[in-house]
Amino acid sequence: MDLTQRFPRLADIFGIDLRTLALFRFALGSVLFCNLLTAFGDVGAFWADTGVMPRAWLIESEIGPRLSLFLAGGQAWFVVVLLLLQCVLALMFTLGWRTRLATIASFVMWASLLNRNPVVLIGGDLLICCLLFWSMFLPLGARFSVDAALAENPPPQENLHLSWASVGLLLQVMSVYFFSAILKSGREWVPDYTAVYYALSLDRHVLPLGKLLNEFLPLTKALSFYVWWLELLGPILIFTPLLLKYLRFGLMLCFMLMHVGFLLCLELGHFPYVSLASLTVFTGGWVWDALDRRHRRRHPQPPRIYYDIDCGFCLKSCQLFQQFLILPRSPIAPAQQTPRARTLMEANYSWVVIDGDEQAYLKWPAFTILVKHSPLLGWLYPLLRLPALERPGNAVYDFVARNRGTFGRLTAWLLPRRTMRWELGRFWNGIAAVFVVLVLVWNGHTIGMPPQASYAALTPLFRIIRIDQLWNMFAPYPLKEDGWLVVAGRLADGSEIDVLHPERGAPSFEKPRLYSQTHGGIRWLTYRGRLWEAQYANQRLYYGKYLCRSWNADKLEGDARNRRLMSFRMIYMLEMTPPPGGRAEVEQRVLWRHECFAKPGATPSP
Repeated sequence: MDLTQRFPRLADIFGIDLRTLALFRFALGSVLFCNLLTAFGDVGAFWADTGVMPRAWLIESEIGPRLSLFLAGGQAWFVVVLLLLQCVLALMFTLGWRTRLATIASFVMWASLLNRNPVVLIGGDLLICCLLFWSMFLPLGARFSVDAALAENPPPQENLHLSWASVGLLLQVMSVYFFSAILKSGREWVPDYTAVYYALSLDRHVLPLGKLLNEFLPLTKALSFYVWWLELLGPILIFTPLLLKYLRFGLMLCFMLMHVGFLLCLELGHFPYVSLASLTVFTGGWVWDALDRRHRRRHPQPPRIYYDIDCGFCLKSCQLFQQFLILPRSPIAPAQQTPRARTLMEANYSWVVIDGDEQAYLKWPAFTILVKHSPLLGWLYPLLRLPALERPGNAVYDFVARNRGTFGRLTAWLLPRRTMRWELGRFWNGIAAVFVVLVLVWNGHTIGMPPQASYAALTPLFRIIRIDQLWNMFAPYPLKEDGWLVVAGRLADGSEIDVLHPERGAPSFEKPRLYSQTHGGIRWLTYRGRLWEAQYANQRLYYGKYLCRSWNADKLEGDARNRRLMSFRMIYMLEMTPPPGGRAEVEQRVLWRHECFAKPGATPSP
């Protein structure tokens, strides 16, 4: 007997609809893919030996075991190859093509990337790793995927999935908020409710809308109240059996609204996007059923799809359209078995789609009519049916049709039909059960629960696989030490330069108008912000060497030698956030002095 039938109440609380898992897969995969694309711009800075953290320094200074495929080579081309492989795996994961393999490989590669440079990581990076970990145990490809379209054995008919992995994933998502609320123990959260004021006072993170909202103290207090109590009580209420369906959906929207607020007010990188993707797992099956009923009322008769029985590639294409346009009720049949469809196919050398009104469509219009009936992409139909698109659309179809033999051989190799294993066996479910307990124990330790011996025992394993989570954003309260970094340099011709912003000429110590947008990405913002912190003081030397290499790389010959960077000072303009209504004061702190062409054995001075 299926687990959902044996434990119906548990299934209601800890089960996840397979359609929801498909939505989660697409959302998480899209965030992962976009995040990897941004990593290409920072290859030389963060992931290669030419950057701010050479492998030798990482290996010598890092405490605890860190395994990473990126440690196998330090050249930029090697990192690019691995990132390209990750992008392919992320696309496979998103589309549900060899889903389990793509999930496992994506998890290993992402953990490897995080282990390569821990100084530039944010909470969103660790959350991606945790979500990929639980995804390895779940049937993410059972709906709306390449696997579901081409599998020889059909996916499970029952939509609701219950397993230890579904328990682990749901608890993982809520752990981010529950343990974060407990760690937010400062008075700024409760009872003062000034935490949002202090968070929106951080120039390194705040966006224009955040600056505007911070002018209204009663509003920021209300937002502090909303965030803290939602994070504390929401994870408890969301698993409460009472009014589960509507309460869960409402809480999911409340959490999503909170992250939309983060997106609009604070520069937090990809963390809000990852969180929004994670929250989709609480979309109940009743939502999908309601959407399906609405779609049936609008389109009572689904279109019928006919293909050439002698073309295996044609059948696969139709099945993929059926999956990704979400048209499970549209039958797919050989045109040769229906006289009307056969006549139209042979006369026009085209597939055939016949809608509920018995109107037949060929080539590009056949595709557009499928889009019209799609509950997901139906809004594109008015655009796709424009007369200007029909001719190029038909041209594309004719090209594919003329070369369908080549496409057939290619898809036979890339997209073979195979028997899928949708559910994992008892052994792997047992492994998932063990990790459900271990992750809860780990998170308990992050808020001070004893015994510390078990925390020490778990640390090597959790660090290696990068699920060593700590949800302490703005905890115990938002930082009150704000400021901005200025790197004042001296060139070979004696002139002074702003190294970070050479277009400005001489160094300026004025506060940037919107400091959060002057870094070139969340990783640079995170890295430069951490240079101020004492625990990252040893990183200043390597950042200094990186600045020298970057600036002087093309200035070692001819007249350009006069523009060589000879020395610089890293100056942190420290600004303590005052209480509401107070006035901020700024002081200069010299973090580091660096000589680019120091004599051998000389040590730069802090």
